[in-house]
Amino acid sequence: MAETTLEQTKPKQSNNLSPGMHALRTFVIFVALFLVYAFAVQATEIDLETPLEPGRQAGFLRVVRLLADPAIFTRDAETGRLALSETTEITLDGIVETILMALMASTIGTILAVPVSFLAARNLMAGVSAPLAGVMAALVALPAGGWLVGWLARQMVTLSAQTSEQAVVGLGAFALAAGLLWAALRLGPPVLIDGRRSSGLMTLSLVRGLAALLLALFGLGLLAHLGLAAGAWLENALGPAGFLGNFVFVLADSLRLMLPALMALLGAVLAASFASRYAQEAVLSLSGLPVRLLTAGLAFLGTAVLIYGVGLALNWLYQFDTPENWTTRPALIGGAAAGVIGLVIAPKRPFPIGLFIYTLSRSVLNILRSIEPLIMGIVFVIWVSLGPFAGVMALTLHSIAALGKLFSEQIEGIAEGPVEAITATGANRLQTIAYAVIPQIVPPYIAFTLYRWDINVRMATIIGFIGGGGIGLVLNQHITRLQYREASVMMLAIAVVVSALDYVSSKVRSRII
Repeated sequence: MAETTLEQTKPKQSNNLSPGMHALRTFVIFVALFLVYAFAVQATEIDLETPLEPGRQAGFLRVVRLLADPAIFTRDAETGRLALSETTEITLDGIVETILMALMASTIGTILAVPVSFLAARNLMAGVSAPLAGVMAALVALPAGGWLVGWLARQMVTLSAQTSEQAVVGLGAFALAAGLLWAALRLGPPVLIDGRRSSGLMTLSLVRGLAALLLALFGLGLLAHLGLAAGAWLENALGPAGFLGNFVFVLADSLRLMLPALMALLGAVLAASFASRYAQEAVLSLSGLPVRLLTAGLAFLGTAVLIYGVGLALNWLYQFDTPENWTTRPALIGGAAAGVIGLVIAPKRPFPIGLFIYTLSRSVLNILRSIEPLIMGIVFVIWVSLGPFAGVMALTLHSIAALGKLFSEQIEGIAEGPVEAITATGANRLQTIAYAVIPQIVPPYIAFTLYRWDINVRMATIIGFIGGGGIGLVLNQHITRLQYREASVMMLAIAVVVSALDYVSSKVRSRII
């Protein structure tokens, strides 16, 4: 009854204004809108007299007539037969390149946006919390684990390069590494199990885990270098189908270059996860002064590492004259202050670290989305030179931001029933995501990816104007030279492709969703 009474009184409160006040409020809103539009007309320099000038009308009609007569065909001077013009052939090559640029950017962007979307979903991150000691232990272990695993990966990649100088030796080493990896993971008790274990069994598990890691890194390094050799050989041997060899070469080269970075990221995440878990267990098992000292010590180290890392990033960007003023000294001062706070604060008080990760992820996505792909294309053209590769990188970065936001909002709109049911069985967070979240988001994820491909085709045309490859590059050249008939061919091709892709993607999306 109280809720009903409250709901009934809300409309009455909004209608307490007298008719005179309603009229005054409406008048004020009208005047404000009038002033805004009046200023907008002046700011946008709208002048209806300029288009009526005879010279401008003549130029406008000339351009429209040239655009309406695209140079699609050309007539042979000797035979008089019609054939596709050189502009049309260039347009076909450019439009295919544009479509493939959009396809690559959409695919890579989707792959990278999926994990980001889980971090940017509020309903998944809201329940993630940890005591101060757990948060600070993760901050300490994050760079340490990333550096250690990254260093091991670089060493294994170097060793694999030396081993695979001869293809036969490389293949034998890869087979041996795969067999030893299987033995390390399958023989004996599981490397990762829940529950307490004896010190001897724990030591054995750590040794086996380290051996498996080294063997996996060595095997991936061998795979990358063998792929480089195989790709180069296939490119020369396949002739017209040499692009398949180039594809193998690029995949292998990507694995070789990205393996240390990916392994460093994985090592950082795992180290932070385990450190946070063990710190939380220590906090729960201790009490009194020991737990406060542990919290204070970890708070000092974690805050110092965080401030020092931020200072290093700023020094790398701005190259300060006295970098210690931005790294070491602030880290010590901030760490000392955090240590004092760690002594005073309740050691077992949970901190909503999940909401912080959610806010940070959303902020990064919003910042990237606010930067136009054209600006990103300018930066990447300077980095990797003119061509479609720069366009793919610009479109990929913007696709990650756009799809990450769309994907995360889709996760936030899932039904909570399956999540609650899976959680009630005792499943952990990873199992809940795998069996309750992912089945609900796969169809809309596919639909959003197709829609993004449609968008990227249009964006790729604009990025070509700054040298990002695709049909936009040659279109800009013809417009700059005032060759409007040739430009009309490319504009027509863009319109046909965009319309066709929009139709196809809408049909596929309607079937999926």
